[in-house]
Amino acid sequence: MVLVLHLCFNENSVLIPQDWFNKWVSYIGRCRPEQLNCQSPSIDDCGPGPVNFSRIMENGKLKSNLLLDVDVKAITEDLFNNLSRWYGIDGLSSDIPWRDIYKTDKNEYTFDLYPPSIKLVSRENYANFVLNCHSHKTIGFVKSCIRKKNNLENETEIHLWDAQDKDELTDDETVTLKECSLVGDKRIEYSVGSRTLSNGDSSSYSCLIKYPSSPFPRGVCGLSNLGNTCFMNSAIQCISNIAPLRKFVLSDEFRGSINATNRLGSHGEIAIAFAELIREMWSDKKRGLSCVPRDLKYKIGRYAPQFLGYTQHDAQELMNFLLDFLHEDLNRIKEKPYIEDKDADGRPDEEVANEAWSNFKRRNDSIIVDLFYGLLKSTVECPKCGYVSVTFDPFGSLSLPLEVKCLSVYVGPFDLYSLPVTPLCRARDIVQSLEHHKPITDHSKYVVTRKVGNEFDVILAESNENLYDEKIYVFRVTGVYHLKVLLLGKYTLESVPLLVSLEMTTNRISKQALCNAVKIELSKYNELYGEHFEKICQDDDLRFSFEDEIFPMEPEKIIKIEFLGDTQVKHDTIVRLPVKLQNCVDLFLTSEQLGIHDLWYCKICKDHQRAFKKFDLWKLPQVLVVQLKRYRNSYRVSKNDVFVEYPLDDFRLPYLKDSPTYELTAVSNHMGGLGGGHYTAFAKNGNSWYNFNDNFVDTLNTSPVSQSAYILVYCSKEVSSNGY
Repeated sequence: MVLVLHLCFNENSVLIPQDWFNKWVSYIGRCRPEQLNCQSPSIDDCGPGPVNFSRIMENGKLKSNLLLDVDVKAITEDLFNNLSRWYGIDGLSSDIPWRDIYKTDKNEYTFDLYPPSIKLVSRENYANFVLNCHSHKTIGFVKSCIRKKNNLENETEIHLWDAQDKDELTDDETVTLKECSLVGDKRIEYSVGSRTLSNGDSSSYSCLIKYPSSPFPRGVCGLSNLGNTCFMNSAIQCISNIAPLRKFVLSDEFRGSINATNRLGSHGEIAIAFAELIREMWSDKKRGLSCVPRDLKYKIGRYAPQFLGYTQHDAQELMNFLLDFLHEDLNRIKEKPYIEDKDADGRPDEEVANEAWSNFKRRNDSIIVDLFYGLLKSTVECPKCGYVSVTFDPFGSLSLPLEVKCLSVYVGPFDLYSLPVTPLCRARDIVQSLEHHKPITDHSKYVVTRKVGNEFDVILAESNENLYDEKIYVFRVTGVYHLKVLLLGKYTLESVPLLVSLEMTTNRISKQALCNAVKIELSKYNELYGEHFEKICQDDDLRFSFEDEIFPMEPEKIIKIEFLGDTQVKHDTIVRLPVKLQNCVDLFLTSEQLGIHDLWYCKICKDHQRAFKKFDLWKLPQVLVVQLKRYRNSYRVSKNDVFVEYPLDDFRLPYLKDSPTYELTAVSNHMGGLGGGHYTAFAKNGNSWYNFNDNFVDTLNTSPVSQSAYILVYCSKEVSSNGY
């Protein structure tokens, strides 16, 4: 069921609990049409019940750190009026969170989950007033409101400070409140005129504060959460503790290395904002305290709009983006030459690798490349003619699979096959493998489905969807299908459903006909069910009604077998053993055959082939960033929580004679599911490990080897000992 909600300008939107909305959608999806048309659904209809706002509201306000479409759902005013009339409201009408829909400068309709309510306080006389507006208003708008409130000339200079963190806000009047993370209830101090000691100069104001002595060394500094920015804080803490990079951005050489003309960078803006944040984090006055990464977040959002706002993101994506922009902002190459790639054509690997690295360095030369980049050898072999293509590609991080996987495929309802799969596994791959192991002699076909909740959804053979992490059920079906809606009084689903085909001559079917069809389908399982089947058929008549529709099976058709209720298929618990990091590297370097939708063009065969591809490590970087592939983008996002054992010291990859010896420097941890959860970081400072949890910092009293580890940062001992 697809429900489209259109938000219109000058209308109101209402926020309701997402879990209630999900129950309602599930309810209307399984009701008959005559039930949905009723004016007042009864309690016996098992509807979602009254709309209860207590899960999202507290003291008349929306609870903090809620996510749209995860915790709350925005619906139109008309829809809310109908829902409240049908099901009622549990609580006071004052608890209903209304939101105004407005039009942005980009002609987009939107609303604020947490509308800015800014208390503006004068530093001179403490006079204050509250400004309520939407988050797309600019810093210039705020300053104009201050001038108007104080009867000041339009040219009067205004300066703004975050009252909590004492950080001055940007002077760029085109920056929006959303970009400055000024949402919800905020307190902003302002001064009129030029910066002086009397009106609150930022640096002078700071020097008047006596900072308490701290037991922490420099660099042990937290980062304030600006609203679901723990992913960014975790990534920054990892990068901050890479000694050679930190020393470079804090050196006099840094400013002279800015490449402001590189169109692929940010004209130095991100690099400068990053350096200023690192300088503050590693200052004496911030030991054991915290900084606000607002300016860096604003600059990142300016050049990567996906990081604007307050939605949780992936820490690895943020880290990759930040390092890429630091590279381009610090690229020593001012004009990138055009370089044509050449085939290996049987030349020695050493020659081809040196050529690839030299060509890469002619376009990319920065401290990021010096520290983070290595070289991978990629070998692709055609399965038809045996032609081998060898290329060498630079890499800035390694994304490692966690385990070899065998996909459990149930061929309904009792045959279980364990199929070894690659990380790229499509429905067609599964069908081809099954046809090899269990050929079909008649005109039936295999239909691949996946179980989602209480439903079985068909995945078409033409789909590009990756099924690597799915529970797969395969049915043998004929060329004509019968759609039935069975409304049962009570049932229990204990195993995989059995799909049967019936020849329909009328719109009625007897229990005996149904049982006979099931018995025929079960005939090959006589050992299991033969002696019990007669008893099954001796029950009282089945009580069900159905509407029947016969339709031809077409490639674009989607079949859904839906089971109403909350009954789940029972599965045995699998004991999962720890995985060693070295095993993950071995798996990454294992040859695999490309999927049916990832074909490789063979220049000898002049055709696309399912080639075999293998990676080999050729050149390793001084700083090795490893991502543990815990998440996969499939029909639904899932997480692999397997415990990975990784070494703290003396980590070497035995594939190269001159492999660096690494020691662990930092770990980015993630708890919870993708799109939510929480990120923290562990980092080594001196000889001690510290825990960074947003603005909270503390000595790490446990091992930095964590089951929540997501990103590992290793530095070579050469880099760790002499800096660079």
